Amino acid sequence: MTISDRAAGLVKHGLFGLTSAAALLLLQPGSQAFAQSSGFQMEEIMVTARKRVESLQDVPISVSTFSSAQLDRLSATSLKDVKNFVPGLYYSDRSALQTDITIRGVGGDSRNIGIESGTGLYVDGVYAGRTSAYNMDLADVAQIEILRGPQGTLFGKNTMGGVINIVTRKPTEVLSGNAEISYGNYNAIRFKGSVSGPLTDKLLAKATVATWDRDGYLHNLFDDSKLQSEKRRSGMLQFQLKPSDALEINLSGDYTHDDQNAVLNQLGSAAAFGAGYYNPNRFEVNTNRRNSIERDMYGFALSANYTLGSGHTLTSISSFRHVDITVYSDIDQVPVDVFHSGPFTDNFKQYTQELRISSPGQQFIDYLVGLYYYKQDASASRNIYASGNPIFFTRGPLDTTSFAGFANVTANFTPKLAVTAGVRATYEKKEGSYQQTSPTPAFNKNFPDLRISSTEPSWTLSANYRWVEEVSTFLSVSRGFKSGGFNVDPLATPAPLTNKDITFDSEFVTSYEAGLKSELLGGKLRLSASVFYSEYKDRQVPQFETIGGIPTVITRNAGASEVKGFEVEFTAVPNQWLLVFGGLGYLDGKYTEFAGATTSGQNFTGHITEKTPKWSANIGVDMRVPVGPGELSLSPQLAYVGKTYLQPDNLPFNIEHGYTLVNVRLGYEFQDGQYGIFAWGKNLTNATYKEFTRQFSGSDQVLFGEPRTYGVQLNAKF
Repeated sequence: MTISDRAAGLVKHGLFGLTSAAALLLLQPGSQAFAQSSGFQMEEIMVTARKRVESLQDVPISVSTFSSAQLDRLSATSLKDVKNFVPGLYYSDRSALQTDITIRGVGGDSRNIGIESGTGLYVDGVYAGRTSAYNMDLADVAQIEILRGPQGTLFGKNTMGGVINIVTRKPTEVLSGNAEISYGNYNAIRFKGSVSGPLTDKLLAKATVATWDRDGYLHNLFDDSKLQSEKRRSGMLQFQLKPSDALEINLSGDYTHDDQNAVLNQLGSAAAFGAGYYNPNRFEVNTNRRNSIERDMYGFALSANYTLGSGHTLTSISSFRHVDITVYSDIDQVPVDVFHSGPFTDNFKQYTQELRISSPGQQFIDYLVGLYYYKQDASASRNIYASGNPIFFTRGPLDTTSFAGFANVTANFTPKLAVTAGVRATYEKKEGSYQQTSPTPAFNKNFPDLRISSTEPSWTLSANYRWVEEVSTFLSVSRGFKSGGFNVDPLATPAPLTNKDITFDSEFVTSYEAGLKSELLGGKLRLSASVFYSEYKDRQVPQFETIGGIPTVITRNAGASEVKGFEVEFTAVPNQWLLVFGGLGYLDGKYTEFAGATTSGQNFTGHITEKTPKWSANIGVDMRVPVGPGELSLSPQLAYVGKTYLQPDNLPFNIEHGYTLVNVRLGYEFQDGQYGIFAWGKNLTNATYKEFTRQFSGSDQVLFGEPRTYGVQLNAKF
């Protein structure tokens, strides 16, 4: 029995147990009489954006936060459900293999294991090195923090656009639990549940499971099947040991298994693909080959916090993660054999270790210093066919080793003025090999010794001034970088290539920002705003090209680019039964130097940077009214995303001209919130919009956003 089989078995048995517990919860009479809700009030938000617990209002960083209650209001089950409620954030969830996330126009990813994301994802302090880990259930999340702008000093490499920091709920000191089950259109069934409590007076534990099943919403004309279906099973175990008041140890393990049959819509018609395969119906595809993605992902994390006699805190975080992905794809997305692939396999093993010490807070000098180690062993294989015949077989391991030291110091000169300086030095080495074989000898490639290394600094300097107790402003300048890499994906060229030809350089950013944070109207309105300007050098740009009639993905460095813009967010509590929130974002990005952008020598200088929405806006309302023995809630939301160029070529097909989404959640809770029943809907107007596009060999393909979905949900907790 494999580790994956054993983990799947644990999830299966855990699901049975928690489902049974949920049934008992839903039938059990309430142990407490209903007490009228105290309603909404503006609460202080605590964040760990600087790796210590601080008030959001004191942090000189642009941060959007989502509490567990806010995630419930949005009916959020994954990161894609919060994407339109963060100004400046763009999110495209193509599959479990690849998720594109950009913050302020920077981030993105590629199926190529030789390139890394520019947006960092952290779960309980552990870095997820690949965006294949982004597509995850938000099964038991306490808070999500989205930090905008370079965060390299404290979070390290590959955080040029920002950081998504997910904090899960910890085990509780008293026995407690919750269960949630929902059913929606396309036979969507979701269950999640957790049980938490003490094992001894010093040891706490928690178990969480989640399942997700949904039929496809695309009709495949070729065989009358349904595509874009999803199936996911996940589980997590957490232990917290407190042998003394000074020491806390947390151990967690998690597992996720995915099955999907994701496809793109074919909107192009070329001779090579057979005339007449153009189909503008977003709910229909016509594909004759297997389209499937299977992912197994598991990991372990061990963290310890020890408070020294001086009040300093020593923190250690150790982790291991493993991801296996297997993909089959009908590349051409038409009912004849032009191009198809399979299997594509990706395998990642990741080890991290962080050790840091932080001073007691609220002193004249607050500081944090630390060391960081990162090791990733990756490998990939690609099998590609044309007209049913093999054209490429590729194999290649790629290992990454990184060491860093960092320090962050804040001088609290007065109760009003604080100045922060931070620096991080990162040494990184990447080495591996790449082999490509083909029936056509000219396409055979062999790179037995790929190797790059560099030492790069990241730094930040900021000043925060509190004008009055409720209003503060900050200025900051930051530098970040993203590691260089290799084009170790199929190389569709007969020309001889050297190591240098398939290597791309690190990219760099310097960002300038000014921000405002305030609480006004006697604490009824929280308002934040920021304006920024970011300069990029050698930005890494992956893009689809057709070389010799064969589709391929190549990453090149753009000489220079810039992104500027602003964001505004607010939360208002006019009275105890009403909460209003919203945001507005503006981004203006362009390549200021990008000659030789493609193999044919195109010049993209002056082009708009991809995945940089010009405007984004959102507004939502949460209303709660006592009705009978319980409380009735209504939470409508509206989100707008403006014109977005999806590829750096800026061609008309690769433009999303803007869309508006309308979501709503209606619910009734009783027994002091112990039980609840809800109805929810997303994209209620059934808006059509593009999330991803690609063009090659006369083919125009697109991933549309999800259609209208709706359902009902039952909650219970004890």
